[in-house]
Amino acid sequence: MKRINLGLIGFGNVGSGVIKILREKKSFLSDKIGLEINIKKICDKDITSKRNVSVDKKLLTRDAKQIIEDPQIDIVVELMGGIHPAKEYIMEALKKGKNVVTANKALLAQEGFL
Repeated sequence: MKRINLGLIGFGNVGSGVIKILREKKSFLSDKIGLEINIKKICDKDITSKRNVSVDKKLLTRDAKQIIEDPQIDIVVELMGGIHPAKEYIMEALKKGKNVVTANKALLAQEGFL
């Protein structure tokens, strides 16, 4: 089965919840979309705090560019909130040809569709 790689920027409550749901629904989602969803990298300013979901430490980084510039990452999922630097990360990811998913209502309300 073909694999699609995700890079998450933001690993707080929403980010860890997304990881949990993707894991719990992995088979369902793969069957539904015909792709294996793989979390390739997770960026957060705090990568040492305990979360409600555990991940391999090799997945964690404090540098969003490791996600944005990785040619193997297909989709950047922005979950950090706020306007800056979220806007810049999204814009950079789009310039690199990545698909972007965001749950950032403040950014969309203020900036519209970037």
